[in-house]
Amino acid sequence: MSIIEETTSDKWRAIFFFILLDILQILFVSLLVMDESALYVVVFDLSRFDPVNSLILFLGISFIQFVLIYGTAAGVVKNPKMIQIFPEQEKEIKPWKYRYSPQELVKWTRDIAKKSHISIKRIMLMQSPLPNAFTFSLPGFGSTVVIHSNITDLLDRDEVQSVIAHELGHLKNRDTIISIVSRTPGFYVFVIYLYIYFRIGLGLLNSLAVDFDVITAGARALVLVGFIILTLVLITISRLFVQKSSRKAELLCDYYSSQVVGPQITINSLIRLGQRVEAVTALVDEIKWLAQMDPEKINPMTDEELAHIISSYPLDGIDEDNARTKAPELFLSTRLRRMREVYGVELSDETIHDAVDPAVTQLLEKRSEMTQEEEEEEEVTVDWRKADVDEDKRLSEEEISDLIQLLKENPQKMLFDNEVGANILMLDHPNFRQRILFVAEACKIE
Repeated sequence: MSIIEETTSDKWRAIFFFILLDILQILFVSLLVMDESALYVVVFDLSRFDPVNSLILFLGISFIQFVLIYGTAAGVVKNPKMIQIFPEQEKEIKPWKYRYSPQELVKWTRDIAKKSHISIKRIMLMQSPLPNAFTFSLPGFGSTVVIHSNITDLLDRDEVQSVIAHELGHLKNRDTIISIVSRTPGFYVFVIYLYIYFRIGLGLLNSLAVDFDVITAGARALVLVGFIILTLVLITISRLFVQKSSRKAELLCDYYSSQVVGPQITINSLIRLGQRVEAVTALVDEIKWLAQMDPEKINPMTDEELAHIISSYPLDGIDEDNARTKAPELFLSTRLRRMREVYGVELSDETIHDAVDPAVTQLLEKRSEMTQEEEEEEEVTVDWRKADVDEDKRLSEEEISDLIQLLKENPQKMLFDNEVGANILMLDHPNFRQRILFVAEACKIE
């Protein structure tokens, strides 16, 4: 069995067990009856099982779920950060400031879709300093491809096409539809569990406030705690299967991308995407450290301010050390400019630079002293740049082979620091080490 066949089998096996577990949970909750006259409120009674009412309830909750899904999809399309580039809108797009034209992005997407026999209803560009892309497809709503603008800042033409091909792989494999269908029973079970929590909790309060029966209240409290623990265990197990199927789907789409544009391009795009995330993570960690230096927390860091600082960092920046060095300057300059813009404080750019520059030097020295011990520890990652002999930030076929060898020689090491220590079982994406090794093995790169 090839690695592709094995991964496909693993994906469907995980989906099967997830659905099976959800069906068993549906049967379980359908046989439960709420009776506040009973000691434990919840009663397991086969004689009172009503399949018709259970079916109607399931269909009703499923309908609500579908309304929420379609509402979310409509919200994504209407997001003010979204620019629809296909089909063309009547109103003219604001001055285009991205590396590739809308026509190029549309052509690449439609060409790959046509070769793959995939129908695309709309293509969107989302303004974001983070590298990402996603797709979704709903009956009646059509298939939508969303490309984050940072992809265009970061990747060359063929690498952008690699990302597009990956996303179209999700459409080709019908991952969105599979996800919706497989998760519908889980949503129903989750809603019923909440209802059961509420009824047992209500019975507990009733026994205390109305009947003044401490013993019954204690028994119901134990049942409530036990039921919560049981359901959390079942939900966690279900989630493990869902995440596994999602990881396998990502690997299969990486392989699909490699078949469209070539494994060398796919691997290089994965490396650059991972390195950009590494740089942004390093930047965010430093900004958070700077923000927490204020003991009184008079001006706490907000998500909006953090997003603004990330956007101020070079959109093609992939060097984590550079990100750490730039963090103090970006943090202090942003706050001083904010005072100028909001409160009218007279601060010219030159004044801000002169005030920030000496402080940056001191902060970098302080941070260096704090991290010196950590740097002396054994490396926990494989630096892909060691394989980049010509230092052009792209790996040739020979350099990719060297990287694969490095990864195989260090089976416990990740490619990027931000992935170290992550619990892969709870993630819906495989790490970049796994993705690169998978493409290499599937495409027989040694």
